[in-house]
This record gives sequence, structure tokens and C-alpha cells, in this order.
Amino acid sequence: MLKKALTIKDLQNHIKTVDFHPDKKHEVVLKLFEEVGELSVEMRKEHQRGLTPRIRTNIKHELYDVLHYVTYIANIYDIDLEEAIIEKDRINRERYQDKEALE
Repeated sequence: MLKKALTIKDLQNHIKTVDFHPDKKHEVVLKLFEEVGELSVEMRKEHQRGLTPRIRTNIKHELYDVLHYVTYIANIYDIDLEEAIIEKDRINRERYQDKEALE
């Protein structure tokens, strides 16, 4: 069971425990695309109708579904997401600082 003070590592471990089938990479990435589509539908509803409590809840749940499948894919490839986030943040910071220096 997940707790309030959740770390990314906790989430990775949880998802690996409840949902891990490395032989189904193709199906997992298709599920990710499906969940991104469902998130997009909810965001479109918000744009058209305004943010209602129901739409906000739906967006929250779709965000988790997207995060679930991103984490699932990281687990398939044995990628530590905390490490990946820190590494990619450093790369982006350097890339955008270099870009700003040119402007």
C-alpha cells in the first residue's frame, strides 16, 4: 500500500510488485498512449466547459495512469527514475543556459 510521503523509488517498487510483465513491452507502451489520449480528452473538456470538480478528478486520475505506465516502462528497462530525472534535469539546465547565452 502506498503512503502519503511517497518517493519515486516507492512508486517504482509498488508498480513492479503489482504490475510487471517485461515480456509485454509493446502492450505497455500502447497503454501509455491510450492513457495520454484519455488525459487529452479530459483536458479538452476542461477547455470547453471549464474546470469542474469532476473534470479535475478525472484529470488527476488520468495523470496517475500516465505516470503508472511511464514507471512501468522504466521498470522493464531497469531504469531508476529518480536518477533519470536528476540526470535529465542537469542536461536540460545546461542546454537551456547555453541557448539563453546565444540570445
